[in-house]
Amino acid sequence: MTTVPGGAEVAPCDVCEALAAQRDAAREAGRTGEAGDCERELSEHGRHGQECSP
Repeated sequence: MTTVPGGAEVAPCDVCEALAAQRDAAREAGRTGEAGDCERELSEHGRHGQECSP
């Protein structure tokens, strides 16, 4: 979870959760390129005004 100004915690959205799960599975399987792709998608998702993060 991410803490936002004011101290409130924001739960990850479904997109964040799915990308994080894909990233973790790729890391465990040694697929570093795929894990990097998921990381980029997660960071881009956050830049589109979503107040969420895994």
